[in-house]
Amino acid sequence: MDKGNHFYKCDLQIHSPRDRGWKGVSATSETERTEYSKSFIKDCRKAGLHAIAISDHHDMIFYGYIKRAANDERREDGELVPEKDRIIVFPAIELTLHTPSIQGILILDYNFPENLFTTVLGILGIVQAPESDEKTIQTEPISNGTISSINDLHVKLDSVGDIKGRYIFLPHVKEKGHKTLVKSDFREAYSNMPCVGGYIDGKLEGTSIGYNNKIQGKVEEYGFKSVAVIQTSDFRGDTKIYENDIASWIKWASPTAEALRQACLARESRISLSDPEVPNIFIEKVDVTASAFMGKFALDLNPQMNSIIGGRGTGKSTILEYIRWALCDQTESFNQDEEKSEIQRKRQTLIDKTLKEHSAEVRVFFLVNGTRHIIKRNINSEDVLLKIGDGDFQSVLPNQIKELLPIQAYSQKQLSSVAVRPDELKRFIEQPISKSIDEFNSEINSLSSKVKSAYSSLAQGKIINAELDKHNTELNSYRLQIEKLRSELKGMSEEDKKTIERASFFANERNRIDEIELDYSSLKDQLGNLKESIGTLINRQVETRRYENGILIQEMETELSNFLKELNSSVDSWLVKREESNIKISEIKNRWLVIRNEFEELYKKAKEKTTSSQQTLNSIKELESKIDRLDSVIRQKRNEQSSIISTDDSFDSLYQQFIDRQKAKTDELKAATSLFTKLSGGLIKADFSQIIDNDKLSGHINSVFSSHGLSIQKSRAESLCQLISKAEDPLQKWKDVIYEFKSLIEFNLRSDSKQDLPHTPILDTATFTTTNKRKCAESLGADSLINLALTKLQYLPKFNYLTNNEMGDEIPFEDASAGQQATALLNVLLNQGGYPLIIDQPEDDIDNRQIDVIIKNLWSSKQKRQIIISSHNANLVVNGDSELVVCCDYNETSEQTNGYIKYQGSIDSNEIRDEITSVMEGGERAFKLRKEKYGF
Repeated sequence: MDKGNHFYKCDLQIHSPRDRGWKGVSATSETERTEYSKSFIKDCRKAGLHAIAISDHHDMIFYGYIKRAANDERREDGELVPEKDRIIVFPAIELTLHTPSIQGILILDYNFPENLFTTVLGILGIVQAPESDEKTIQTEPISNGTISSINDLHVKLDSVGDIKGRYIFLPHVKEKGHKTLVKSDFREAYSNMPCVGGYIDGKLEGTSIGYNNKIQGKVEEYGFKSVAVIQTSDFRGDTKIYENDIASWIKWASPTAEALRQACLARESRISLSDPEVPNIFIEKVDVTASAFMGKFALDLNPQMNSIIGGRGTGKSTILEYIRWALCDQTESFNQDEEKSEIQRKRQTLIDKTLKEHSAEVRVFFLVNGTRHIIKRNINSEDVLLKIGDGDFQSVLPNQIKELLPIQAYSQKQLSSVAVRPDELKRFIEQPISKSIDEFNSEINSLSSKVKSAYSSLAQGKIINAELDKHNTELNSYRLQIEKLRSELKGMSEEDKKTIERASFFANERNRIDEIELDYSSLKDQLGNLKESIGTLINRQVETRRYENGILIQEMETELSNFLKELNSSVDSWLVKREESNIKISEIKNRWLVIRNEFEELYKKAKEKTTSSQQTLNSIKELESKIDRLDSVIRQKRNEQSSIISTDDSFDSLYQQFIDRQKAKTDELKAATSLFTKLSGGLIKADFSQIIDNDKLSGHINSVFSSHGLSIQKSRAESLCQLISKAEDPLQKWKDVIYEFKSLIEFNLRSDSKQDLPHTPILDTATFTTTNKRKCAESLGADSLINLALTKLQYLPKFNYLTNNEMGDEIPFEDASAGQQATALLNVLLNQGGYPLIIDQPEDDIDNRQIDVIIKNLWSSKQKRQIIISSHNANLVVNGDSELVVCCDYNETSEQTNGYIKYQGSIDSNEIRDEITSVMEGGERAFKLRKEKYGF
């Protein structure tokens, strides 16, 4: 685990059987107290408590028993619970003061020396009952002569060096509570006290507006002093500790009184009265095997806010770049340096110079919803290996890492530079819904393939229909010609004439037999394809999964398996029957051939008997030959036609689905755009409605035209795009345009084509002339239409910066200052949830006048996403209440060359605070500001 702050579930007011207010079973003997303490620690474990304070009234005897029980707790396997996982037991005392007449809890460090308890009690003027007594002495308020005020309590405790800084006093601040400080009589005591927090017994709920204003520091009579409120159970043994649901979650790195005080100072970030929100997707650790600049190092990261500090050139940016590089968050075009930005070139140079020499490997441990992902990337081989959970390492592509484990990361000054790039601004909108966008894109691409296939098939069918119409017209002509010629035959007997006429019957029969044989061949192919599909389903590997209703799933799988086997068997049977039937067909055909051959002999003799009609017979023979060839072509076309299943209706349905999925994607983007405006804190207005990237669309239309030699003025395509862009439903308008082009392209395929072109009102409005449309009809084909139809309209949001001045002025976002732009975008990033956010020195970009807003956003942001920053600005680190501070320094200070990680920890730590004060801009002032905000 990292060395930073983490939430702990706490109950800081626990009484023992020795307390006079105890309502449970007593425990007087050594054995009884020991056994009770063991049982109580088990109950605390069951309650999910991480820390408790034993706070009997004016007594500290029972603390030792509970503390020993916590230290001696064992796991189910009999082994001692590791020290890091033990329940923390704070020594504490519930005090009753005379002046003011209140109660409060004095809590000492977790590791406060027990031999100093008597010193603390002596300062408070408390004499405990003998340890052997069942109960404490009767509680009497601490006399005014001993402790005259809350301030006096602190002065006297601070007078002993071993106690100073190792305690915190929490007065009772419950509204209308027994001996609470929040009474009108105690306004002066409240406003003058040095306390930064207070406790209540029970939950903070149902409180009045007046009370809330007092504890939130909004009331002058109470010194505008705000205090953190900590819920406690005031446990007295009348129930099991796990049966109540009263606790507070408090964040610290080490369980000390100072940590509790710091938590009160930053209560928005460090105290939660319900289960706290903590990111469940975060980078756990970065491990670098070697680095020319920082050597070998490993760094555990906090799930919430991590700040990397240090002098310039000590390695802050290097650590961030190693993480980004391992997670493939960089340009992959290594051979296209001229196309990279200056920022990208610097990043690549850093990686090359510091890792290549040592053939280094960077490992990143990435936790996603409880599942650990380990990424290993080697600089020389450039292999990217990924291990998920308990699986093995597998080689993956960089894009797979970027899709599975995305981050949002910005180098120094990069945040302000992206603000003028529309595509980067769009990324702010799309990133939070990237998974949804990917799903839409997948569906749209799938439909795109289906639409393309459907129209290619439909167009082919229309071409075949047109050709069949043409062939049938020709065939009808040939037959009429033969009929006429036969009627003009001379010098032939009636019997020979009948023989000649019979030829047409045999020609028809032969054609039909050929069609039947073609059908049998087609059926064999179709049955074979069906058998192959069934075999694929039967042999399909089903992913192993866990089910709650496994028996029902197994029944369904069995039913499917039986059906497929039966179907497969049926297909085998049909194939056998098809072969048997085909044999019969062949036998019948052979019988027909005998009859046909006999007729051919008669036909031949009949033609030889006449000499006067030889020319007519030759003409008939030539026409019969043409009919034979044409019949063969028609059979082939009809066979092709039988395999075409696409119709105008099926194409219309698929294309409407294609349009509808784009509409759904657009609606989601519009919703995300509206949210983006809100997340900016009212600094950015993003409009996603009816804004099409007309340049891209018109360019594409002109490209299709020019590829077919069409010289249509660009202005007409631009005018068409304007009509689409301004439409209430641009996608539906685009579909209407496509269907107008479709009607033109299909115009020449109609057998009943007329001179008048189809009605095209949208193209007419866009000033397409009759000549333009006729050229489209003559030059464009199915491929052209598909190229246009499958165009995905690109939406280009319009971004404005809101000045929030008295006039409510809006200016184009690109016209705002770099600081205004970056601050607005940083607000968006901090208000978004999701994957980790990495920013190198955000203070280089932001408007310092907005620093307080950014700090408040930091408090809420780290509940939703991990934040990793490097910074020279102490305000961000201290008042942003960073959970983990990583201090970098020069390995050799005199040379200021190589860097290393000097310290890691919380700002509660003296060494971290000293480092912040000495190396960060405004470090001391930031700590003072932290105090001033809370009125002391």
